[in-house]
Amino acid sequence: MFSSSEKLITLIYHGDDHLGREILAYAQTEDLPIREIDLSKTKVSETNWALFADKLGIDIKDLVNMDHPNFKQHYDAEVDLSDHDWLKFLEHNPSTLKAPIVMIGEKIQLMYNPQDMLHFV
Repeated sequence: MFSSSEKLITLIYHGDDHLGREILAYAQTEDLPIREIDLSKTKVSETNWALFADKLGIDIKDLVNMDHPNFKQHYDAEVDLSDHDWLKFLEHNPSTLKAPIVMIGEKIQLMYNPQDMLHFV
């Protein structure tokens, strides 16, 4: 589902997230086609979440925004979950993704700022 290509921008974001929509707008200014994975419409498997964390070189829990209301509804900031539990949480609560993920070829990055898209491509 997430094969990499130097000729394609893959953007994984939640459609309700303002930052994700801004990054999408920046991506649309590039001369590359965009594969949008809107987490409000498309489910991402635990396997893919684990793959993203691995490619980003981060722990799975670092994909989760622990300040998000959906997270706080279930856990406090001091929670100690297993990787499997973090994966399950992300799979069932994709709106808690810390930041949109952008991939081009083998490059992958969490985007915290829309202008980062200009330097990434």
